[in-house]
Formats: sequence, C-alpha cells, structure tokens
Amino acid sequence: MKRILGAIILIIIFALPAFLGPDWVFFLIAIIVLPTCQYELFRAMHTPGSRIMGWIALAGSFPLLTSMYYGNLSVSLYIIGIVSLAIILTGLVLFEKGKADAREVGLVVFGIIYPLFLSGFWIMVRNGIDGRFWMIFGLLSTFAADTGAYYIGKNLGRHMLAPRLSPKKTIEGLAGGFLASMIFGGSFLYFYNHFFFLDGSYPVWIIMPLAGLICLLGLMGDLTASMFKREFNIKDLGNIIPGHGGMLDRMDGIIPVGLVLYLIIQVL
Repeated sequence: MKRILGAIILIIIFALPAFLGPDWVFFLIAIIVLPTCQYELFRAMHTPGSRIMGWIALAGSFPLLTSMYYGNLSVSLYIIGIVSLAIILTGLVLFEKGKADAREVGLVVFGIIYPLFLSGFWIMVRNGIDGRFWMIFGLLSTFAADTGAYYIGKNLGRHMLAPRLSPKKTIEGLAGGFLASMIFGGSFLYFYNHFFFLDGSYPVWIIMPLAGLICLLGLMGDLTASMFKREFNIKDLGNIIPGHGGMLDRMDGIIPVGLVLYLIIQVL
C-alpha cells in the first residue's frame, strides 16, 4: 500500500506538472528534486563534521541548474570550477582540524557531477526543439525498461548480471527491459505523432534503437546508486517517498540518460 501511495504522490506532484506544464514548470520541479538527490547522497557519504562541504555544493546547485536552464554550458562549467575550489579549500581546513579526510573531499566534488550536473541535462532536453516529446520519451522509455526487466527477470531470470552490485538483476531481465523499451519507444513515437505536432522528423529506425540505448543507460544509473548503497551499507539513500525510499532511489536510472539524449538530439 505504501508503494502505491508513494507512486501516486510522485505522479500528482511531479510527473503530471512536468509532462503537461511549460518548460519553466519542469525547471522548478528540477531545482527541487535534483538538489534533494544531491543532499541524500551527501548525507549517506559524510560524517557530521564534514557536512559543511556538502552544504557548499548544495548552495552551488541552484546557480548551476539555472545556467543550464538558460542553455549556457560555459557558465555551468565556471560554476562547477568555483564550487569545486571552495569545497577543496574547505576540505583542507577540515582535514587540518581532523574533521574530514581526502576521500570525503573527493566525494563531495564528485557529487557536483553525479547526480547534479548529469541530471541537469534533462532541463536542456526539455528546453530544446520538441522538448516535451523528448523529455517524455526519455523518462518513460527508462521506466518501461525498468518494468520489463523486473517482470521478465522475476519470472524467467536465471543468470545473474552483476551479483555484487545488484544480486536480483539478471541477464534475462536486461533482455526483457531492452525489448520493452524498444517496443515502447516505437509505440510512443506513433502515438505522439498521431495526436500532437512535432517540429522534427524522427524515423522509427532511429527511435527504437535509441530507446534500447536508454535501457542500457538506465541500468548504469541504477547500478551506480547500488554501488553507493553497497559502499556505505545502507538499504535506501533516503525515506522521503513512502514505500520507495529517497528521491535518488527513484531517480537513479534517469541520471545518465539526460546527457546522452541531449547529445543525440543535437545531432538529429
């Protein structure tokens, strides 16, 4: 029941406004969700004495995402550099006082890229040509892959895919997710073209393999979150969503997708 309630909350508060609203609504959702994911990761990784570095990174997340909303990647890189230097300087002071170690400093700097900067490309996807189509296509292809992998893996799974990272994932499940994602991608293109207007022309022979690639990227995102959970010996990165864990626990699969989708759209 908690999982159903959590899913309903996600759909009403985040999914429907993101899908139906203009690009600025998606941006507002992003500057709530993405720093929350970053905070959950920092909370899992750091001791109380070193968390000021996480707060510095969290403060930098808002101008970083804003620069990506306006499509200015040059400014984004400057912000990443400035915030990284501030974190390193703070880390040196904390290390001298015995409140942080080099590993923690490195992890906070890494936390600017993952999950924040990589996820920020979803904002740029939404703001581009046919942004609503690409946003919905990318998100739902990821979820279709996850659903297909779950049901095929549960019923037909025999060979473990990554036993140390995620013991429940199987090669059969990956194949099911890949197939489900491709079928959904082709179907969604047909549906969207039938009911809505697209500025560009996107052949199905490109869309379906792209959906399959999204499946693989989603798996990478999922396994990345699992790696952090194994490293820090925790079940969930947060508990903000009833029955689902933290925000990052739900968003992990889409993190690598945004960047690759954005790059492919630029080519198309």
